Amino acid sequence: MKPGVRERLCQELSEFFAQRMAVSGDTEVKIVDDLILLRCKGSLSPGEIEMGSMKAGRLLIQEVSEKLCQELQPTLKNLLHEIAGLNLLEVGVGLFWQRREKIFFLTIGDTIRNERVK
Repeated sequence: MKPGVRERLCQELSEFFAQRMAVSGDTEVKIVDDLILLRCKGSLSPGEIEMGSMKAGRLLIQEVSEKLCQELQPTLKNLLHEIAGLNLLEVGVGLFWQRREKIFFLTIGDTIRNERVK
């Protein structure tokens, strides 16, 4: 993948997740083989942190986050294909309460050289 494409991909993914997935804070993108990781530091809101203090709250927030990923997958698939010609297979999310982070996992159908994009 050309260097300019990597930077554009990073920028577009950061903007997409900020607007559509309601994440804010410091965002870092890493590409490892056929996996794109989008780490959103400090992106859990105070309300989410409060709800996350109870198991039922954590499960509800995880379920809503996963549902949102599924709903936005077609749009993300088009975005990745348009920018870099990548084929998106699946989107997932992990929530890390103590660090107040969300990490999105994008599995793609192609292998990309290991390289960090920030």
